[in-house]
Amino acid sequence: MIHITDKTQCCGCGACEQICPKHCIKMIVDEEGFWYPKVNETECTKCGLCERVCPVLNAKQINCNDVSKIHTYLAYSTDTDLRMKSSSGGMFTLLAEQVLSEGGVVFGAAFDEKFLVHHIKVEDRDGLSALRGSKYLQSRIEHCYRETKEELLAGRKVLFTGTACQIAGLYGYLGKDHENLITVDVLCHGVPSPAVWRRYLDEQEALYGAAVRRTFFRSKNSGWKTFALLLEFSNNKAYESILSKDRFMQMFLRNICLRPSCHNCKFKGMDRPSDISIGDAWGVEKHSPEMDDNRGTSVVLLHTSKGIQLFDKLRADLICKVRDLDTALPPRSDSRKSVTPHYNRKKFFQKFTRGFPTTKLVKLTNPTLLRRVLRKGKRIVKKI
Repeated sequence: MIHITDKTQCCGCGACEQICPKHCIKMIVDEEGFWYPKVNETECTKCGLCERVCPVLNAKQINCNDVSKIHTYLAYSTDTDLRMKSSSGGMFTLLAEQVLSEGGVVFGAAFDEKFLVHHIKVEDRDGLSALRGSKYLQSRIEHCYRETKEELLAGRKVLFTGTACQIAGLYGYLGKDHENLITVDVLCHGVPSPAVWRRYLDEQEALYGAAVRRTFFRSKNSGWKTFALLLEFSNNKAYESILSKDRFMQMFLRNICLRPSCHNCKFKGMDRPSDISIGDAWGVEKHSPEMDDNRGTSVVLLHTSKGIQLFDKLRADLICKVRDLDTALPPRSDSRKSVTPHYNRKKFFQKFTRGFPTTKLVKLTNPTLLRRVLRKGKRIVKKI
């Protein structure tokens, strides 16, 4: 029986809820806005399936790809319009379109009517626009693991995208790999609280006097490297701010509102279970300037033969270069190691649960004078 006593040991994938034959597990939102399983113990038969599919409990068995065999590329689409609509180089859309062209289906993260994020199934190219672009929130998987299995057993090809822990949850649920399944994980910093995001949106809607009708976390109007958060409202007004100025992005990137398991992630190693990993090629201007025009470049990691075969089908639509793994994605990258929680995280959520607005909560991310002095001292010592 799943019983969460340490929240760093649950990634919220929901595999346990979907596998339960008695439907006695429900994903419940806690005071921080994250989902955790709750078992109705009177109905539970103690079959153990929930523990068997849990990606965190079985991380060593699920993380099994050979790191030494990773093929690493820098890549972007030759379609400039597609790149500008994408978070980085347009890789997701190209992968998804290829699978759809073969009669397959695609699962990925989309905004719902409240601009929270959940997983949906897409069966045509028009539907891909809902899945395109970064969404810096944890996505609710809902019944997509179950739907994925149904499609696989029906013989259809499936592309399933998500964070590495969600991919691990899928494999735990399925119990085995399938030849007609391609999994793609998005290189991840961590997932911030959906409840914090919703409060931020409520405040913006009150400020602009209208409901949000569109949001884009990675607007490239200011360039790819200084991307902006864009909100468009129903009264035709818009808000746009670069990542270093927007308060939600500050709270997210300074690790003050992330899910506890993101600070103890079991899936940030390079032995991750997916066929392909994709993300931003940060630092490309330093080691591969010929691949950088500030419109977005992707780093692509191919972990399996299935991943290699799918990538090879896209080459005519790509500009790509082979690179060493540690060059394209340095070991110090946040997508390869768990991020340290902000020292004010506990205070942040105490104030959040008491109803503090994000305009005040963001101030908790500012370093104290002592910490600023210590940081400056470390930089001086490092230079010496």
